[in-house]
Order: sequence, then structure tokens, then C-alpha cells
Amino acid sequence: MSAQVAYLGTTVPDWVRELSSSDPLQRRLGAYALGEIGPAATEAMSDLAAALQDPVAFVRVWAAAALARVAPSGGESVTVLIAELGNELAFVRSLAAWHLGRLGPAFPGIEQALIPLRQLAGDKDPSVRVEAALALGMLEGKGAPPPELKSLCT
Repeated sequence: MSAQVAYLGTTVPDWVRELSSSDPLQRRLGAYALGEIGPAATEAMSDLAAALQDPVAFVRVWAAAALARVAPSGGESVTVLIAELGNELAFVRSLAAWHLGRLGPAFPGIEQALIPLRQLAGDKDPSVRVEAALALGMLEGKGAPPPELKSLCT
């Protein structure tokens, strides 16, 4: 039945094939699409788990985010996203923080992300600081963005 589940008219097996593409943007798109399909894409769990080892950091981040949406009970996703908070590329750190915030405060194991996210308050890149502050706001249950966000954006 899950082979009939589709995102943008493309089925789960076809999106899984994208995870093996030589093009990292195609691999990222495959991970994103499987995440959009969510729990109906459980047949892709092992492929998404394998993509957590992708040589390209932004593919790993999107694979972790997708795996979290397909199989929320697994703690592997949070571990990978936390690890990418220390990536040398600001874009990857920012993206990982954004995804952690999207998981929400009830996501299993998310409490492990709070200290690493707080440590990004001193990051040299303003986008990383902003995404970390927003993620903390989401995970700590604060309804509004933190007050320091205003100073980061000016």
C-alpha cells in the first residue's frame, strides 16, 4: 500500500531511489519528500538511516529531519542534528537548529539539544544565532521569539 503513497506524484520507492543519486541536491530532495510523506513512508526508514552517513552535511541534516517525521520514536535523528550544530559551515549549523526547533518539545530525546542550542548563542554567524534562539523558544515552550532575537536582527 505504501508504494501508492506519493508526494508531488512520485511514489515512495522513487523518492528512495533519489537518496542514491550522485547529485547531493537530488539526495536532499529525496529526503525532504520522504519526510513530507511521513509515517506512510516507513519502508524508507533504512534508506533514510543510511543517508545519515551521507558525505554531504546538508543531506545528512535533511535525512535526519525526514527520519524524524517518518519514524518519530527513533533517537538517531536528534543525535545527528545535534552533531551538525558543530559543523564548520554556518548554513548547516543554522539548518540543524531550525530542524531541531521544528521537532518540538514533545519529540523523544529533544532535551539533549537544549544545551548545544544554548551554546550557539555566541556563534559568529547571525543566522545561526537566530535559528538557535528560535529553536530554543520552540523547545522551551515560549510562545514568542526570545527578546535577544531583536538585537540579532539589527
